[in-house]
Amino acid sequence: MVLISQVRYRPDDVFISILKDEHQPIFASFHSRDDDLNDFLKKDALEYQKLHLGVTYLLLSRKTKLILSYITLSMGSLKVPDQTDFVLRGRRLADYPKDFPMQFPALLVGRLATDQEEEGRGGAHFLVDFALNMALEARQKMGCGFLLAHAVADEHVVGWYKRAGFKTFAGSITGHETVPMYLEMA
Repeated sequence: MVLISQVRYRPDDVFISILKDEHQPIFASFHSRDDDLNDFLKKDALEYQKLHLGVTYLLLSRKTKLILSYITLSMGSLKVPDQTDFVLRGRRLADYPKDFPMQFPALLVGRLATDQEEEGRGGAHFLVDFALNMALEARQKMGCGFLLAHAVADEHVVGWYKRAGFKTFAGSITGHETVPMYLEMA
């Protein structure tokens, strides 16, 4: 399932690999616009994996073997602040004949970053599509109805997620460090 038609990388040009110790030599060449995301990849991502807090996947160039983008995934849950307006499978949650929990199982996009030189080429979309497909496969074995992201409270970042089909409960990003965003899987 392709989330966004803006994916410009072809599978012949790139491949996805789980982050491994042997990738450390290429960390220095990765520079996104967000220092926190750069630091996470270079200092914390491997430790997160060892502690089973998240798994980082690298989008690598087949030609250069350099990191184009990365995504860190873990289990999460979508907390619904109000059942009145929330829509599940095209129907308001309040209209279902039973009470639902206020949290729904989801695959969490914990971190998502693209190298500055690769911005606009579709690396982040490629990885979100990868995550979406992983969530669709996982839900064959366990509950998982949503892809969830805690987007940095920045108009550009939140706008990117919205263009990718994600929704948010937040009316404004002002005063927030992150904005919870979700995508219901069909």
